[in-house]
Amino acid sequence: MPTRRTVLAASVVAATTGVAGCTDGTDDDSDEEADADGESNGDGGSNVESPAIGVAAEWNAIRARTADALALGVAGEFSTGGAVVSDTLARFEGATAEWGAHEQLEETDHESYEEFEEALEELKQEGLDESDLERIRTEVGLADEQLQSVQHDRLGAENALALDMGQFAARINDVATLAAAGQFAAAETVAEGIDEAWEDSNAHDAVSDADSDLYSTFEGAVIGLASAAADEDAEAVRDEAETAIPAAIDAAYVLAEDEAVADAAGIATMQARGWDAAVLTTFDVAPETAADIARGAYQWFESARVHESLESADHATYEAFEDELEAYIETLETEATVDEAAADFAAAALRAQFAVAGALEDAPGEGDGDHGHEHGDEHADLEGGPNVVEGVPDDVDHVVKMHATSFEPENLTVASGDTVAFEHVGGEPHTVTAYEDGIPADAAYWASGDFESEQRAREGWENGVGAVRSGQSYVRTFETTGEHEYVCLPHETVEMTGTIVVE
Repeated sequence: MPTRRTVLAASVVAATTGVAGCTDGTDDDSDEEADADGESNGDGGSNVESPAIGVAAEWNAIRARTADALALGVAGEFSTGGAVVSDTLARFEGATAEWGAHEQLEETDHESYEEFEEALEELKQEGLDESDLERIRTEVGLADEQLQSVQHDRLGAENALALDMGQFAARINDVATLAAAGQFAAAETVAEGIDEAWEDSNAHDAVSDADSDLYSTFEGAVIGLASAAADEDAEAVRDEAETAIPAAIDAAYVLAEDEAVADAAGIATMQARGWDAAVLTTFDVAPETAADIARGAYQWFESARVHESLESADHATYEAFEDELEAYIETLETEATVDEAAADFAAAALRAQFAVAGALEDAPGEGDGDHGHEHGDEHADLEGGPNVVEGVPDDVDHVVKMHATSFEPENLTVASGDTVAFEHVGGEPHTVTAYEDGIPADAAYWASGDFESEQRAREGWENGVGAVRSGQSYVRTFETTGEHEYVCLPHETVEMTGTIVVE
């Protein structure tokens, strides 16, 4: 007689192609009334315990890492895939705090817990160690199904669909990661699998019914991924991914019963993108290429809905999360060993997932939150300095808009004597800080805060001076001809830079 696991494996093989495990997980008979502990009743998320949202998001990050193993198997990188699974299993085994991923999986459904662990062990030993791609597909599908099932049980159908959209976002980033590594055939295969899984998922119809424009945007970008990979165009793949990923998270907000679930799904997707950057360092690519994967996550976060949610939930956790991501990007750029930095960022993301769920006190692990200077929730302790004014003066000749992580236009040509206003229109406070070696030799140094050198400007920012906040602008009249290169100091990691050419 076949075992339950044999039946599960057969169903997964029948249901999956390029990317396993994106089943809908919304069987009608699994919707049960809330238990005495206040778990979801399956009809919505109104009764969900806050820490359950944090741990369910962590299960999403684990789902993404098992999908990484499949993507690596498709690329023929079986050894790297094995290392990913070994690390994932070790982290899971160590997550034994009350609200850890391991403890809560075992508590929610012991059978799913055992099948998940077995799937990861078989994935490593029988799939990746033996370079057996079909076995890899099967075991990844089994592992994903267990986590998806308990997410549904703990949070309810609508919230589970929101987490599925976060999972689609993470897997789409796998395609961009493979393309960045020059693994275009693998990227195309994984993209095609995502497209097929999307068409078969309950999330597909749910998004279509809820928001047709969002549905069209997401589906069009998913289809474009495979086409761009087939054309071996890494930049086009990245463009499609950077359309599809935000659309997937936007869809999570549309589908979720609890907005906090979509917030946590967004953070978990960022954690997954961080792990993808670490994987990319194992390929023969420039350090900047790996850093770009993490930088893309940061750029999305700066203007994302979850940014405000995290900052409002707990400012210290928000600061720690951004600081760890910045430190991780810098580590990727320097070709240093990334394992520790990746793990530190993942730990910060885990705390952030619990913070947006309103359950920071239940977050596994420790964190003192003492990262960098704190600006307060309303940035009340920041100073602008001379030439930082409210609004935009009527007599300026040009306006450069400062968005969350970019200047618009990035390059501007002006005449000598023209006045430029750098207007804050989005994101966190910015600076406008000249690169000392990027301005004409006979030009006076300039920066918001009116510093005499770049070093003083950087020191000033560390003390909260030189900030241009929402509704303000920094005004500068340019006299010296030549190129003037500048940067926003708090967003230098994500390359928020610009150039003024004075003629």
